Amino acid sequence: MKVESTAHFHLLPIEERVRLSYQILERLRRPNGGYIASPYSAEDGSGDAYNVYWIRDIMFATYANEYLGCFDKMVESFRLVMDIFKRYHLRIIKASIVKPHVLHQRGGFMPARVHPTTLETITDDWGHHQLDVFGLFMYKTGDLIKKGYGFRFTTEDFTLISHIRNYIFNMGFEPDFGVWEEGPEAHSSSFGAVLGGLMMWFDQGFYDYKYRQKIDISHLVPVSERMIADGYSALTPLLPRESASRPYDLAQLSLIWPYNIVDYETKLTLLHNIENHLLGVRGVRRYPGDVYCGKGLIPHAGQSAEWPLGLAWLAISYAKLAEHGKDQRIDKQPVYLDWSERAEYFRKAVGYFHQLESVMTPDGYVPEMYVGSAVGHNTPLAWAQSFHIIAAQVILNLTHKHPEHFRLPNEVRRGGYATI
Repeated sequence: MKVESTAHFHLLPIEERVRLSYQILERLRRPNGGYIASPYSAEDGSGDAYNVYWIRDIMFATYANEYLGCFDKMVESFRLVMDIFKRYHLRIIKASIVKPHVLHQRGGFMPARVHPTTLETITDDWGHHQLDVFGLFMYKTGDLIKKGYGFRFTTEDFTLISHIRNYIFNMGFEPDFGVWEEGPEAHSSSFGAVLGGLMMWFDQGFYDYKYRQKIDISHLVPVSERMIADGYSALTPLLPRESASRPYDLAQLSLIWPYNIVDYETKLTLLHNIENHLLGVRGVRRYPGDVYCGKGLIPHAGQSAEWPLGLAWLAISYAKLAEHGKDQRIDKQPVYLDWSERAEYFRKAVGYFHQLESVMTPDGYVPEMYVGSAVGHNTPLAWAQSFHIIAAQVILNLTHKHPEHFRLPNEVRRGGYATI
């Protein structure tokens, strides 16, 4: 994958680095609005091809468009995801009536990945029951409607979303394969994603702080108090763990952003656990004992791959803490953050953003992973590239809105800093 540039990525000012990063992301976008996960085609017969559509990856990859003001592109991507769901609508309806067996129901679930042109499933051989995909879809479609893009959705679309709601209710908050497609196990990141999606449509004020105008969508796809109560009853006992087998996991950062579904103390605990147990020099390990390292990389004994994606996610999470002067405790009582606390969170966000960019390639790619100093073959990784853009824009927005409190170091703003 070649990107034309006249200067080394790390020498460019931050606005140019964002522009180049977005050019790279755009080269992964296809005419129908989807994003292939990476350019890797596996033409040599080794490994799995990544130049296909993962539904989750499309939604997170297009997320960068919102932060750059390209809402039409984002809506187009979600319309494509809607079309993929419609192709497998019958599976959703069946599973919303009769619960399929998570391990032994071949073809009973939405496929996790599909062909980028035909949208046909690629394989049913492994765990496709991934609740977080449904949670992210419900969360972001509701969010887009509340931001004024409801005219892009039809009665047929809302029927589909209502069937997804029924699917979630019938499947329950039970074990799934999670963000990393491993399991089945009860995952707090999956339960939090689904709860975030349901809360978006429940519309009892939980996400009101995000919107300038109140747009009620609860009548379009009603969500009952029972579903919300079931979600919290499933999520709360798991926290701060990800699952019975994982005390902490990179995917738990989704509970902070985008869903903001956990209380302030839990956010700090999750960040502490990930920083103290999973953070590496070139990225964040997904979870303790992770053995996945892609094609051609051989880890040393006890070594796990480090994902630069995690650095972007940490930067976004801390920037979001800096963005708002108010949070809430587990008992729903408010927590007020003073400017010194918010400035410290901003400093940490910038630190992780700086670390992320120092491990990006000279062309501006965000690799899927490093094993030691070796770069993984899925480079660039679409949703990681998107997260780099989002992290940059959240940080820049804070500096523009509160210049007296949030300032970028010159080496981050102007470029020219050393790489790892």
